[in-house]
Amino acid sequence: MSENIADIDQAMPWLDVEEPLPPQIERYLIDAERRGRGGMSYHWSVICSDGFAGLIALDHTSTLIEGHWNLGYWIRRSCQQKGLCSKSIDAVLNWIGRGGLTSVEMAVSPDNIAGLKTVESAARRWNGHPLNEQIEAVIGGELVAHDCWLIPRLPLEASK
Repeated sequence: MSENIADIDQAMPWLDVEEPLPPQIERYLIDAERRGRGGMSYHWSVICSDGFAGLIALDHTSTLIEGHWNLGYWIRRSCQQKGLCSKSIDAVLNWIGRGGLTSVEMAVSPDNIAGLKTVESAARRWNGHPLNEQIEAVIGGELVAHDCWLIPRLPLEASK
């Protein structure tokens, strides 16, 4: 794997690299499964020809500004720049939009240039817009302000 601690910290900032990773991952998976059964969280693997490429998730979080759902994603460095993230985002937004009227937020660190381009592109495709407010997320043990975008209404009028 070509991932380093900084890559993993972007995807899973709750990990404590000073502690054994398997129990932390196990707790995360148990929580994701429990929240999924309650309709509060949905997680998918992103797969490419090389196998596992990353993760994408929808969940309700306490940091939502205007949306009903938070959409987060992480693609392994070796699988980036292949359109997997955009395809995955579109698939998830199509899926959640079938359930009725809803809105989705996406947040990204201003230092994550590739992430900014991905979110801006998704917002253009889905009639979204940036929000004036930011949220804070722990990255590398520090609070980092994240810019936020809102996909305001799914399903889109044209997709009905």
